[in-house]
Amino acid sequence: MKLPPLPIPAKPNPYAVLERKALYDSPWLRLREDRFRHRRGRAGHYAVCGFKRSACGVLALDAEDRVILVGQWRYPLEQYSWEIPEGGGEEHESPFAAIRRELAEEADLEADSWEPLAHFHPSNSSTDEEAFLFLATDLHSAGGIHHAEEDEELAIHRETFQQCLQRVLSGEISDGLSVVALLTLNARRSGVTAIMDPMLAERFFQTTGEHPSAGRDRWNRLLDSQP
Repeated sequence: MKLPPLPIPAKPNPYAVLERKALYDSPWLRLREDRFRHRRGRAGHYAVCGFKRSACGVLALDAEDRVILVGQWRYPLEQYSWEIPEGGGEEHESPFAAIRRELAEEADLEADSWEPLAHFHPSNSSTDEEAFLFLATDLHSAGGIHHAEEDEELAIHRETFQQCLQRVLSGEISDGLSVVALLTLNARRSGVTAIMDPMLAERFFQTTGEHPSAGRDRWNRLLDSQP
């Protein structure tokens, strides 16, 4: 049964943007500061981090229901992390094209079966980043023709789906994309069903130029000097 949409107030946005100012720009992310006035009277500043690449991840399952995990050192956390294959999609890539490339580069694998699994915003209080997660099965070798980046030291491990769920609950697997992917598939297997909105599902296979997010559109207006 399709659920009715969650209620949204008649005038949901309480902010009047007075100015947007670019502070930092790199090939991966950008930072701006907005000056605003809230309709309840408060004036202030809001720092927003924008990601130029879409976060893409794949829950890849082999014939024995084992999850493909990638181990690597995560610089911001200063700790080692086991997670699903993931990476950033370039502007000219769809999330599907990006994650197929990442699966081949990181795990030397291709998949014959792909489907959208989940879409979410990893940290919507301070960034406009959005994540696209896929489920991939019918795995086979990519032939060893793809290679990881020069600054990546990756390890590959296969772990049963149930064991991965245990590691999520214990906190051992803490990467956001991995946690959401594993819990989403577990919800499906537990009988929770829903049909993804068709327009959202299309975005898994479109470039950002073909279907930009509201966040990216806002950055374009900033570049055009429009608040």
